[in-house]
Amino acid sequence: MTASTETPRIQQEQAYYGGTYLFEAEATVVAAGEDENGAWAAVSPNIFHPKGGGQPSDEGTLNGTPVIPSRSEEGLVVLSGAPDNLEAGTAVVCAIDAELRKRHAALHTAGHVLGHLGEARGWQSTGHSHYPGQARLDFSPEGFEAELATPELREAVRAELQEALDAVLARGGAVNATTDAAGHRMVEIEGVNNEPCGGTHVATLADLAQVRVLELKIKRGALKVRYEAEHA
Repeated sequence: MTASTETPRIQQEQAYYGGTYLFEAEATVVAAGEDENGAWAAVSPNIFHPKGGGQPSDEGTLNGTPVIPSRSEEGLVVLSGAPDNLEAGTAVVCAIDAELRKRHAALHTAGHVLGHLGEARGWQSTGHSHYPGQARLDFSPEGFEAELATPELREAVRAELQEALDAVLARGGAVNATTDAAGHRMVEIEGVNNEPCGGTHVATLADLAQVRVLELKIKRGALKVRYEAEHA
């Protein structure tokens, strides 16, 4: 993506930071051009979440044309596949797939809760994916080899995690995101944790449904905890 050198000081409001449930919005083109993939545009306010942080990108349209969001080297969220001949200052209508956005948000929030529970056991987080159908958290198994040594032992730990997860969700809690003047964003889950994150999240733990810890396995020296979640 070469949204690049011409737009280093462009300001773009990331509306998706505080608007998980903002599925359609009017916006203004703040930059546009072409690269090897065709026309692209950047708009503000921007409701599109780009791929990153273990979360896939939103899917949606710009003036009815399907676009793919990504983040440029300068930090702009740019929309590839945009209609031709857009210019800075042009008013446009943006829309995203609401059901996909809600599913991504549910998986991301559930992943934060499950990650917190893993760390509470003393596990060290080493990675994560919040993609539908392949959501997982990775931890280092070092120091916990005994409790994870066999499939039967791992199943017992999985059941313990599920019980703890169910208890957190039954208790409930609000999910809030704040961004400071330097652009650092924190996501706080009431009663759980507060951590840096650029993804989308549900508004409350009551918005989560069918949250299940599917499997624990050791692969390539990592403890992989697979899970699933839906939006209520």
